Amino acid sequence: MSSTELSIGQIKSRRIVYLISATITLLILGLIYAWSIFAAPIGKHFTSYGPFLPQVFQVSMFAFCLSALGGAQLIKKTSAKLTIIVAAILMATGFILTAYGAGLDVWALFLFYGVFAGSGCGIAYNAIISLVNPWFPDRIGLCSGVQMMGFGISSLVFGSVANAMFGIMDWTTVFIIIAIVAFVVMLALAFIVKPAPKDIGTKLGLEGATAKAKVSPTQQQPILKTKVFWIYCVWATFIIACGLTLIGTAAQGATTLHLDDTIFVGFGALLVGLVSTMNGVGRIINGAIFDKVGLLPVMLLSSVLAIATMIGLSVSLALQLGSLYIVAAILVAMPYGSVPVMASAYARQRYGALGFAMNLGIANCNIASAAVINIIIVAALGSPAGANGPIIYAILAVLAAGALVATLAFGKVYKADLATIAKELQ
Repeated sequence: MSSTELSIGQIKSRRIVYLISATITLLILGLIYAWSIFAAPIGKHFTSYGPFLPQVFQVSMFAFCLSALGGAQLIKKTSAKLTIIVAAILMATGFILTAYGAGLDVWALFLFYGVFAGSGCGIAYNAIISLVNPWFPDRIGLCSGVQMMGFGISSLVFGSVANAMFGIMDWTTVFIIIAIVAFVVMLALAFIVKPAPKDIGTKLGLEGATAKAKVSPTQQQPILKTKVFWIYCVWATFIIACGLTLIGTAAQGATTLHLDDTIFVGFGALLVGLVSTMNGVGRIINGAIFDKVGLLPVMLLSSVLAIATMIGLSVSLALQLGSLYIVAAILVAMPYGSVPVMASAYARQRYGALGFAMNLGIANCNIASAAVINIIIVAALGSPAGANGPIIYAILAVLAAGALVATLAFGKVYKADLATIAKELQ
C-alpha cells in the first residue's frame, strides 16, 4: 500500500514505528560523540598521538557538517533510502579502517575516523531527519527532539558499553563490532521507513493544512541570502563551540581534577555519559518548548545557560573545584542540545518543506564553524583540560554572551519574517 492510500490509523501507527526506528539508529550514530572515551585506549597504545587526539573529534564534526550537504544532494537526485545505505557503508568503513590503520600514523585517525566515520554519520543524520520529520507536521519540535535524544545519549548507552569492552578486549575489536552493528541497523532503517504522504497534514486534520501547502515567496528565499539566517548562525556557532569544547575533553577534564581518584576509578567515562544524558534530555525539552512557545525562548534560555556554565567551568578549573566542574559540565549539554533541534525546527518553519534536506544541512554547518573556532583556540592555548583551561572557558563565556546579543537581534527579524509568511499564506 502506498503512503497516499494510508488511513489515519495506519499513519499514526507508522509514525510510532518510524520514530522508534529512527531514534534507535541515531542512538548508534551518536557514538561519534564518544570520542573522548575512544581516545583513551588509542592514546595509551599510541602515546605520541596524545596532543592530536582532541583535534580528531573536531575534524569528525567538521566532516559531519560538510557531508550533510552532499547527502542532501544525494537525497534530491536519488532517494533517502539509497543515501542511508551509502552512509552505512561510509561509517562502517571508517571504524574498520581506524581499527586496522591507526598504526600507520596519526593522520590515519583524522582520515578514517574524522573524515570517513564523521561523513557517514553526517549523511545518515540528515537523511533520517529529512525522512522522518515530514510524518510529524503537528509535532516538529518534539519529533526532532526525540530523534536527537537518541543521538545525544549515545555516549551514555553505548559509550559506556564500549568503555567496559575496552577492559576485556582490544580496542580494535570493539571498533569492528561497532562497525558491524552500525551497518546492520542503518541498513534495516533504510528498508523500513517510507516517505510521508504529501497530504499528511490534511489527513491528520491540522488547521490550515491546505493553506500551508501554498507556496510562500518569503519561504522560497534561498537560505544563504536571508539576513535572519546569518544572525541565527552567530548564535548557533557560539553555543555549539561552548558545547564541543567540553564534550570532546570531558573525560580528560575529570582526570585533570583527579575525579577518577577522589570519586571512583572510571568516573571520567561516567561523566561523559552524564553529559550525554543531559544532551539527550535537553533535546526533548527544547523541542517541547519550541512546540509550545516558539524558537526565541529556547535561544534565550540556551544563551543564558551557556554563559553560566562556561563561567562555572573556568572557575572550577582555576580553583580545582571538582563538584562545580561536574555540575557545569552536565548543564553545558542543555544549551548544546538545543541547537540541532532548533536547526531542524527553524529550517522547516522559516523555509518550508521544499528543500528541507539541503536547508537542514546548511543550518547544521554551524557545527563546522564552531569546530574551526575550537581548533584555533586549542592550537593557541592547548587542551581545555590543561593549564590554560580557565582561560579557554573564559573566552567561551564571552562567545556565549555574543550568542545572547545575537538572539536579541535575531528576534526582531525572525518575527517580521514569520508575520510576512503568515500573511502570504492567507
